[in-house]
Amino acid sequence: DAWAIQGERAGFISRTVAAGIDVTLIFLTVLGTVAVLWMLSFIIDPTSASAPMADGQGDRVPAIGVMILYGYALNWFYWTVCWATSGRTLGNLVMGLRVVNFRGEHMRWGGSAVRSLFCTTFPFGLLWVIVSGANRSVQDVVLRTSVIYDWTFALPKLRGALGGRRD
Repeated sequence: DAWAIQGERAGFISRTVAAGIDVTLIFLTVLGTVAVLWMLSFIIDPTSASAPMADGQGDRVPAIGVMILYGYALNWFYWTVCWATSGRTLGNLVMGLRVVNFRGEHMRWGGSAVRSLFCTTFPFGLLWVIVSGANRSVQDVVLRTSVIYDWTFALPKLRGALGGRRD
């Protein structure tokens, strides 16, 4: 019964699938951005015959290093915003997961930014979940966070989100 593990720390497979969904989303966004830039280059300079060279260093397509750096930055930004606002990314939502701080609450902006940077630059920290008896990644241990099963979904009240009294 899935509801029996509601609020428990998530395991390796569900966390990996959620991260895979997120990374795939970022990868497709990077490819889409490159495609748009490539198409715009023909509008800006339609007479140029220069095409990308075999090493990817062309006039119309950004260098591979730039695309990788853009992907990492976009991933960091995406995870930071999602974890700070709702505790969920699209992958987390699909898998019924939520990232919480040591109090079991959604993370604040600073903590989300640090956790996102840690997860983006050291993705292998997730492997620690396999050997950890508490289903915690290296990032979770260091930053005192957890990824829990949470299938409930509620939109925050607007008044509460704006700092007003909660009903």
